[in-house]
Amino acid sequence: MGKTIVSWSPVHGQAATTSNVAALASHFALIYNHQSLITHTQLTYSSLESLFKKEMTDSRGFDSGIEALERLAQSSLLKPDAVRDYTETVYKNRLDLLGGTQNQSLETPHLLEILLKVAESAYDIVWIDAHSGTRSNSSKRLLKKADLVIVNLPQNRFVLDQFFSGEGFPEELKDKNLIILISQYDQRVKPGIQKIKSKYGKKHPVFAINYSSKFKDSANKFEFTELFYRVVNSSKGSDIQDFIKSLEKVNRYILKKLDLKELEEEDE
Repeated sequence: MGKTIVSWSPVHGQAATTSNVAALASHFALIYNHQSLITHTQLTYSSLESLFKKEMTDSRGFDSGIEALERLAQSSLLKPDAVRDYTETVYKNRLDLLGGTQNQSLETPHLLEILLKVAESAYDIVWIDAHSGTRSNSSKRLLKKADLVIVNLPQNRFVLDQFFSGEGFPEELKDKNLIILISQYDQRVKPGIQKIKSKYGKKHPVFAINYSSKFKDSANKFEFTELFYRVVNSSKGSDIQDFIKSLEKVNRYILKKLDLKELEEEDE
């Protein structure tokens, strides 16, 4: 049975939730020999798809994405083996993307959970970019269901104090396996990661995702997937390597926490 990792933030637009999960999933796919699926809870537009240079079109629903799987689900034809046929390849045999739809009428309340249950049988890991905040019922159900929750927070003392005081900490996260990511971390800015860990990291592990101008630039240029191909096994470029090393720490923890074996490479 596959594992579900949900990336979420209590605040909107401040914690790099989408870019964090996209980066972690990409790095994990290229380093560890596990098959992953990445998707999101936005049934329409999501910046996740743009990062992977997978543009949405009017005709997309007929051959890929959530809308195509919905038709199978309604016909009781949605099986694990069929899921891969309706996804888009990011890294061959490593990472697939399940995209959204432009169909505004796609509002089946529990559709995403149904699809993910099937997808979990087809993949080792399902990475989910969840809608931020606590107003989305879909996100709250996914937080409760997840094997591991990634809580993304900015390097902002007010937001950190607010979240760890209990405000904005949803009921669904209580007693969950979760990790805290401090997004776009800058070591020149206070509070520093050691201070954050000592003050807030008593119950849950805290990791910094280092800020990288090269990473941000590649995302803006839609060269995200190419960037990881180039640098994931390279020792060149201190800026990007600080970022890559921060991803390594998180993914190593995820590998152990979810009891995923570090599989040997297979000849392709």
